[in-house]
This record gives sequence, structure tokens and C-alpha cells, in this order.
Amino acid sequence: MKRIILLTQLVFAVFFHCKSQVNEVRFEKDGHFYIYATVNDTIEGRFLFDTGASGLYLDSTFIKRHSFIIKTKLDTARMRGAGATGYKKVLLIKDTTKIQVGNYFHNFSVAPILKLTDINGENIAGIIGNEFIKNQILSIDNERSVLRIDTFIDSKKYDEIIPFQYINGRIYLPVELNIQANQTHKANLLVDLGCADAVILNSPYFNSLKSKGVKPQKIVDYTILFGGALGGNSDGGDFRIKSLILGNGKIDNPIISFSKDTLGAFSKTNYDGLIGNEILDRYNYSIDYRNQKMYLTKNSKSEKFFKSSLTGFYAMKTNNSVIVMSIYYQSGAYKNGLRLGDTIVSINNKNVKDLSEQDFNNEMKEEGKQIKLTIIRDNKPKEISFYLKYLL
Repeated sequence: MKRIILLTQLVFAVFFHCKSQVNEVRFEKDGHFYIYATVNDTIEGRFLFDTGASGLYLDSTFIKRHSFIIKTKLDTARMRGAGATGYKKVLLIKDTTKIQVGNYFHNFSVAPILKLTDINGENIAGIIGNEFIKNQILSIDNERSVLRIDTFIDSKKYDEIIPFQYINGRIYLPVELNIQANQTHKANLLVDLGCADAVILNSPYFNSLKSKGVKPQKIVDYTILFGGALGGNSDGGDFRIKSLILGNGKIDNPIISFSKDTLGAFSKTNYDGLIGNEILDRYNYSIDYRNQKMYLTKNSKSEKFFKSSLTGFYAMKTNNSVIVMSIYYQSGAYKNGLRLGDTIVSINNKNVKDLSEQDFNNEMKEEGKQIKLTIIRDNKPKEISFYLKYLL
């Protein structure tokens, strides 16, 4: 399923103060990476933990519920996100906001307010970026779903050390893409825990590959309704490559995405794309921000086969309905009438308001199964039927 991209780019700096250290803290994954944090000592919230972002970003609905977080007059700032849109003006909190995870906390001096519920659902308080960890060590155990923020790293636990660049609050790793036999291309990728995919290549980089004669054997094309926290649809495609080289390790047959956007963060950057959780989940790792080194060891997920979309779309569950947030144009779902932005009210004769998000997704896990949807479009019901099939 093609999920929403959550890369956010700021045009200003975010600063913090940090004290103490964190004990082990559990995180949640649904492709993206979530932790629970306390705001200003009193409010608990579920935050996207996103190394593709720099500072702290708060959800507009969360702020409405807890308006006392704002103590002085709001300012404004210009930002752009991963969707195909230009810079936009956003409201900016310039009061100190304390964020605490376990025993570790930071005081952020600024926090933009973004409408995150459109892309992350209703249980989202905000985004926490790299400035939360700055000069410390972030350790991720993907098998136990726990993290630590610490000042010491036991290098004996890891099989490999990869130097990275840390520029403007973001981490960049070098990789090699073996797209086909005798076609190896270097790429400089931003480490993005807010990205559920393996790799997403920026438009200029993918266009440069095409200019070199690179022709993937098969491409499936998609559109995402909200490409980033600042809106704007995002167009792209997926294809499978022979292998990805990270350090001395080879990852076979990953699915690579690429952007077609001519606006937004993917249209013009000083890096080549993102490396996300479909790759990073295969490792337990530590990020040493001060010394700019990433320590990795493969875990039990390292040999997991990369599967393409089976459903042909990604949908987000709300209280009483499910909204189609992205869709592949070569899928059975699209060919049989499903469209971006459709509201799904039933699946296989089950009312979605009676289903959890997991229940809804569990209906679509068996290759070859027939799926029957009732959708609402332009206030009119429509029946759609298709069979589940892997696209790549």
C-alpha cells in the first residue's frame, strides 16, 4: 500500500535544551513510526517520530483541544512539504514547548501548526524531528519495538558502522542501487522514519537515471491525495531493482519508488531521495548524531521479501468511514472504478463503521480474493468489485 509521505522542510531553525536520558520506550509502527510523549508536563500525545523532519510540529486539532499551549500571539512562517505544492504560510507558536519521552525532555522555542489529521488520522498530536535527539545517540530495536536516547553506544552489538552527513538537522546516507545487471548508481538518501517505503527517489534524480538510459522492466504509477503535511497531491511510481547496497550489506529485490512531482520537496533538493522503514526495519541500529555514524546489525526481518501493493490503494480509517488516500492506476481496484478521495462505507458486506482499521485491512490480505466495496462519491453510492493481486 502506498502510504502518505511525511517529509517536512522548514525555512527556519529550531532550538532546544535537553536533560537526563530516556529509559527504554516502546514505539508503534504502521509503516510510520510513533511514540507517546508528554507536552508541557501535563498533556499526553501520540507523535510521529520523523528523522525526515528537523524540529517540532503540532497538529491543529490537537492545539484546538489544548489551546493553553499558546501563551503569546502566534507568528507565521513559510514552509513546504513533500506534496506537489509550493511554499505556504503556516502559523507558528513561539512559546517554549516542552516535550518529554521517558526521563528525557527538550524545550522547543518554536513549533509550526500543521493540519496532520488529514494524513495521519485522528490520533496524532504532532511530529518530532531530529532536533529532539541532537548530540545524543538514538538506538532503535526493531525486533522489540523499543528505543533509547543515550550518551553511550556499545559498538560490539553492531556488525557495521556507516558514516553519514548531518546537515541542517537531517541525516544523509550513501547507498548504491543495482537497478539491473551492470547498472549500479550511487545515491545520497535522507534517512526518514516518516517514510513507510523502502526508497523514494526525487524527481531530478530519477530523471537523471532516465537520461542515462535506465529503463526499469515494469513500473506501476500512483497518486497520493496528500503528499505531505502541507497538502498537495503527489505523483510517482514503483519498480523493483536487483539489489540495494548499504555499507557492505546487500538487500535483494527491493521495490523503489520515484517522484514525478514538479513542485514540493521532491522536485528540487540537494539529495537524491529518501530511505525509509521498509529498509530500516530490517536492522537494529543506533544513530550517533555527534560523531555522525550509524551502527547497524541485521535482525530477523532482514531477509523478508519486499511485497508490492496487493490492494492497489491505501485508505485511512476515520470513525464511520474509510477515505481512499492513494491509488495505483494499474490496479484492479482502479480499473473497476475506485478513485482517489472515494469514501468507503462497506467492505464485503461489512459496515466499516463497525470495523477497526486492522479489521478493515485484514479483509484484504489474501491474494486472489474478491473484494466488494460500497463507496460514496458525489453523495451517491456505488458498488465496486475487484480481485486482489500483487502489482510487482
